[in-house]
Amino acid sequence: MTLRRVLRALVSVVLAPRRHRQRRPDVAPQGQEHYVPTAFAVDSASMQTSADSIPVATTPEGGWCETLAAQVLAGCFDPVFDEAPDLRGVWKVVEGPFVGHIERIEQAGRRVVITTTGVIHDMVADGTLERGVNDVDPTGGAVSVAARFNDSRLDLFPNNMRRAVVTRYLDGDEMVWRYGPYRNRLRRLEAPTEGVQPELLKEADDV
Repeated sequence: MTLRRVLRALVSVVLAPRRHRQRRPDVAPQGQEHYVPTAFAVDSASMQTSADSIPVATTPEGGWCETLAAQVLAGCFDPVFDEAPDLRGVWKVVEGPFVGHIERIEQAGRRVVITTTGVIHDMVADGTLERGVNDVDPTGGAVSVAARFNDSRLDLFPNNMRRAVVTRYLDGDEMVWRYGPYRNRLRRLEAPTEGVQPELLKEADDV
């Protein structure tokens, strides 16, 4: 881990809210399949596809654009790891610097896939960089992040720093997403139209 990489990661975190305001609003994924978590297997005998058997997903060159990338763990029935919060679903920031941000979270076993802002961050929360996020951030810069479950939180450690820089955890029916010094509250969306901008709904009605 070099000092340059650490500084770059910290600068990226600090500037993230400004970049969020400069890009176009997020749009919720279309298709109800994004909003209905997969039912877990009741025992190992009924598991047809394990989380480890599914290839790691990476951000396509240039990122995904208009349509949210397809689900990575669809058809995987591994129950969420015992120490992990169940963060599955489509979430929208309703309070905080990233208001309007939308992300989809998939989980199976220790595996977590967060798809948002043109990127796919696929990780195994075992505390290693090798099985963490080795991909790009929304600006296209390379990232290497270790993931761990701690006290019902998903903690992320860029370049395996000692302290978590990004944390997600449940607070009642909402999710708290701490991104560096910024704190956001998210609400789980139940249908595609919940994440659509009001002006887009009006346009659809006029067609």
